[in-house]
Amino acid sequence: MRKFRFNLQRVLDYRQTIEDALLTELAAIRADYDRELSRLVDLTRARNRFGQRMRDQLSGGEPEKIKQAYRYLQQLTRRVSDQEARVRVLAERKDRKTAEVIEASRDRKVLQRLREYKITEHRHEAERQEQKFLDDVACVRHARKTHDGNCPAGGPK
Repeated sequence: MRKFRFNLQRVLDYRQTIEDALLTELAAIRADYDRELSRLVDLTRARNRFGQRMRDQLSGGEPEKIKQAYRYLQQLTRRVSDQEARVRVLAERKDRKTAEVIEASRDRKVLQRLREYKITEHRHEAERQEQKFLDDVACVRHARKTHDGNCPAGGPK
């Protein structure tokens, strides 16, 4: 029997390539997200530490130092807000890209299942043809032994 050939192999390969490319893009987005999230955590900690230190050291201190510390605290708070916005944008990008990867994976898996089904179908056909051949050979041998020449399987006479 001929070797199995899946007619849609090129499409399957193409879908695998697309899925791999999307996974690479997702990995880059996740790395950006993790980096920006870490930066957000660091900024938040710095703001909280500075705020605590400001309360501890500047209560009842000089008004000019208090104003300066308060401006710095406001600046840190703005930076934290900006960083939160960046993290939100990256989280949305990551979610969209994850959805794209899932869709690409689903498309590839459909073709993969079809390919596996076709392979199984091909094997069954090969087994059926082999069994038919073996039945014909057995019939011929049986006919020669009995010198009857009559084969019920419809094989050679």
